[in-house]
Amino acid sequence: MTGFGYNTLGFGTFSADSEVVLDITSNTSNYNILTQATAAGYDAAADTTPITVNVASGVTVSASGTYAMRTGVLNASSSLTVNITGSIDGYTGATAASGAGAAGSVGGDALYWETNGTAVVNVLSGGNLRSGGGGGGGGGRAGGRQGEEKDFCTGTIYYGSVGAAGAAGGFGAAGATGASGTYGAGEADCISQTIGAGGAGGAAGFALRKNGKTVTLNNSGTVAGSVG
Repeated sequence: MTGFGYNTLGFGTFSADSEVVLDITSNTSNYNILTQATAAGYDAAADTTPITVNVASGVTVSASGTYAMRTGVLNASSSLTVNITGSIDGYTGATAASGAGAAGSVGGDALYWETNGTAVVNVLSGGNLRSGGGGGGGGGRAGGRQGEEKDFCTGTIYYGSVGAAGAAGGFGAAGATGASGTYGAGEADCISQTIGAGGAGGAAGFALRKNGKTVTLNNSGTVAGSVG
């Protein structure tokens, strides 16, 4: 495809030069650059057309269970530039249920790179590229103790409470560890069920997961989370 450029509905328009321009001007989620470029007429098998994605100020590209934005596999000869003056935000990992001390889930990636070729990400002033925070760890198991009579542990088992789950992490941050369970009434030496430790918080996702690709990141805004 040579000699002209183009946009998609609300996400881009034709331009005078040979370039695909995808303008994101309203909130969206799970954005796939290849899918949007293809809808505009781009053919990854044959086109070498440069692609530019612009995330407008005040606009958020979010995610539910996958990457907030992914490139897809473009033609390796198509350069790709992503300009961010709004936000690309990964999803928050799930907090584990209390009682078993399970770990929280890992947060989601903001921008997931899958393509070769010249690649530039510009986080401009006021822009945000932020991974999802990790989920909080689940609280630990409640402990139980019996009463004691004549040096024997006997009778009713008194259970304490399961520990509270840890808080989920903010953008780019791991979740907090869950609290240990507690013991109920009864004698300290008459343990029938030990308390459980709280689970670890989940790790944050990647702000930019390069997957071994060469991607230049220029940051004049906020990048929260790992890049690599």
